[in-house]
Amino acid sequence: MYGYNYFTDENGKELAVNMNTGEVTDAITITVPVGTTVRTPEQQKAYKEFKAHEAKTFFRRKMMDELGYFYFVLCEHKLGKLSAETAARLIYLCTYLDYNKNFMLTQRQHMKKSDLQEVLGLSTGTTFKFWKEVNPQYIIEDVDGLKLISDDITRGTITDSKKSYQRFYIDAIRKVYLETKPTRHRHLGYVYQVLPFINFEYNIICWNPEEKVLDNIKPLTVAEFCGFIGYNAGDYKKLLKLYRQITFEINNQREYFLTFVMNEADAEHIRIFVNPRIIYSGSDYKKVEVLGAFTKCE
Repeated sequence: MYGYNYFTDENGKELAVNMNTGEVTDAITITVPVGTTVRTPEQQKAYKEFKAHEAKTFFRRKMMDELGYFYFVLCEHKLGKLSAETAARLIYLCTYLDYNKNFMLTQRQHMKKSDLQEVLGLSTGTTFKFWKEVNPQYIIEDVDGLKLISDDITRGTITDSKKSYQRFYIDAIRKVYLETKPTRHRHLGYVYQVLPFINFEYNIICWNPEEKVLDNIKPLTVAEFCGFIGYNAGDYKKLLKLYRQITFEINNQREYFLTFVMNEADAEHIRIFVNPRIIYSGSDYKKVEVLGAFTKCE
């Protein structure tokens, strides 16, 4: 075979020497039908890597077709000391980011501070409160317009491979924000603020977000979730009912923002799922499709 020299050692064993690397490997003689493709070990390895890359590219394209454009948020980020409602409004506002951290009304028109009230759909007083919380910790206004200065939120290529990021999907975030009353924005923000606890593969709010084996995931109980968001755990049924009312329509299907799945009717056996149309960074799109069954409204 081209690129190899073959010989038999003193024990009668057939060996092959790679003429490029000098590596010696075992060789066997086989008979194959005419026209069959035979690959060297290096070619087989390269072919497997190519197929793995091809599969990853396919899933990425399918996710893009299904979920649309996104931006990144550092998974350890807790949105600082922002109130929950301001966190929700900041996440929504970041759907207007370009690849240079500018907030844009259109592809060519920069967003100004004076545009915030209309973009966010808030009263004058509430818009002022929002600005007071995010400036200058997250957003500043320069000569062109509003600009994001936080390194924990970005759109485009991630350069630091040592850090883990979650993808936030622009279309669904806009839809759920616009369909949710401002008085309930804080319930969107509660979920964004527990970002460090959202499992990458299954979107379960849990203690071990990097776990890839479903049976090994340690979900937060509803009581623990209530503790994180400052909600009375004794009123968890009221919280569940409230989240059942936070829905949005996408692709002609109404879906829940947050889903509570239970095996038994008590807080210790409830798993909390974040709709993957909002946040998802998993490697297997099939898991997203499975999660979709939980998030669809009846």
